[in-house]
Amino acid sequence: MTRHAHFIVGCCAALGLSLIIALGASVPAHAWAEKCRNNVDAQIDEEYRIYFYTSGNELDEEAVKRIDRASSIGKARDVKQICIVGQASKEGDARRNSALALGRAEAVAEAFVARGWQRDQIVVRSKGESWGFLSDWLTSDSSADRRVDITYSY
Repeated sequence: MTRHAHFIVGCCAALGLSLIIALGASVPAHAWAEKCRNNVDAQIDEEYRIYFYTSGNELDEEAVKRIDRASSIGKARDVKQICIVGQASKEGDARRNSALALGRAEAVAEAFVARGWQRDQIVVRSKGESWGFLSDWLTSDSSADRRVDITYSY
């Protein structure tokens, strides 16, 4: 390799390292994971659904029981990542519903963190307005729409 080629390779390597350091410095130590890994346990069982009251993101007693169970099962199965997707009903403003769905997912994620899971093991997403288990022509408020689904990734 010529001296000029060595210089170019060295510069590119230095630039790449500088970019990695710069990007890494801007990411918080406990950032949320960005996406679920492959091999996601795609079967969403009823016991891994957390339901919410209209316009709320508070966890009720039943939600806490379901989160406790999902957390215990995840630890027993040596789950590497938890995928949490919030949803909201179709009533009202779509942007507000999307934010509400995300708030619900974050409330469930925080409950997992309180049970010993690391934030970087948890993916949080908003599905926004959902059609639940209903047909698209129904637009009423449904508990099937006001939920968070939990899946595992190994």
